[in-house]
Parts: sequence; C-alpha cells; structure tokens
Amino acid sequence: MPNLDENIQVWVVSLVGQTAEAWRPVLTDAEWQKAMRFRFPEDQIRSAVTRGVLRTLLGQYLSVSATEIAFVENGNGKPLLAGNQIDFNASHSGDYALLAFSRHSPIGADVEQIKGKRVVGDLAARVLSPAEYQRFSSLTQSEQKQTFFKIWTLKESVLKGIGSGLSVAPERIEVAFYPETPRLLSADTEYIADVAEWSLQSLDIGDAQYAAAIAVRQRAPHVEVRRFESHSPGSI
Repeated sequence: MPNLDENIQVWVVSLVGQTAEAWRPVLTDAEWQKAMRFRFPEDQIRSAVTRGVLRTLLGQYLSVSATEIAFVENGNGKPLLAGNQIDFNASHSGDYALLAFSRHSPIGADVEQIKGKRVVGDLAARVLSPAEYQRFSSLTQSEQKQTFFKIWTLKESVLKGIGSGLSVAPERIEVAFYPETPRLLSADTEYIADVAEWSLQSLDIGDAQYAAAIAVRQRAPHVEVRRFESHSPGSI
C-alpha cells in the first residue's frame, strides 16, 4: 500500500455485485444492525460494504485486524478513529462508495449520482450562496445539470471535512466552480479560520453519471485515486 504520509488517498469502491453478508465478519453488531435497519436491500448493501471496506483499509494502514478498529464520534456525530492517527471520510451513492484518507489533515469526501429527475434549479436556489447562484444561472441548461452536482459535492465535502453536521448550512460555504479550478472562496462558520488552508478537488471516478469531490485542510496536497476491487475482506 502506498505511503499515506505523503499522499491523500481516495478509494473508489464499486458496489455492483457486492453483498452485505460478505462484510458482516468485520462489522460490529451495532454496525450490522444499523445497516439492516434500512428498508431496501440496496441501502443495506451500501451501508455494510462501505463500513466493511473502511474497516479493512484502516486495518491495512495501521497493520491491525479490521475488527480491532475502534471509532468515536465528535460532537456533531462525525465518526473518528480512536487515537486520531488517521483522518478519514466516506460517502456512497448509487453503485459507488468513496473513501478518503489523510495522515495529518481533516478530510471530507462526497459522491453523488447525477439523476435527471432531480429538479436542479430548485435545489440550486436553496443550497447555493447568492453569488454562486448568480454564476450558476448564467450557464446553459445542459451545463447546469452537471455543474450543480460538481458544486454540491465540493460543498458537501467541505462540510464533511469540518465535521459540522447540519449546524452549517451549505449556502454559507462558497466555492469556485466551472470553468474555474475548484477552491474555497469563503465560509461563514467558526469551523474554518482560513479558507486558504483548505484544498478542494473534483474527482473523476470513471463514470460520467457521478460527481465526486474531496476537501482537505492542506495546501497543494498530492491526491491519489485508487480502485478497491475486493468483494469480501477475506479476499484482500
């Protein structure tokens, strides 16, 4: 496994063909029960597989068994690694999960399936800042659909990176977007002292029907995107 000390590592996990049961051996009873509380099987799979892969990768980074990983939560419910040796974040949508890891810096990740039936205009009016919405409205209709999900994943990754939960509304985070290079422009929250400390990056996960992004409190990070191929912890 490449050196996490020098890299931000992001793992793309295909959920196609995965089963929740295959990952049950590495989950706690509470994690398994949480996954099984979802009504639909596909949501059960997303929850169980994402948590199982998270445990597996953290175990590899720390050279311990996946079942030995212990989590705690911050005051807003964001899961953290006990001992805080590695910062991580996970997201899942549709057929993919996205997991990001950093040795030294808070990090957030988000992946979203681009669904045509979602009313992009209405969502944009609710979650974009006034300046963002003005720039967004100047785009053509075809540009708006793809661009909205790029903006949303950038903003969501920032909110997940700072671990604020729902205490910070997305319209209080302003980002640069298409055709500019993504970056954090302003943040109306005590969780961010200096926007220049944060780096944002949109990611290509190899499927044009998905948008993905990470945010990390680190200047000019080296980001490595890798694919996680296993369908069970025993086959790694």
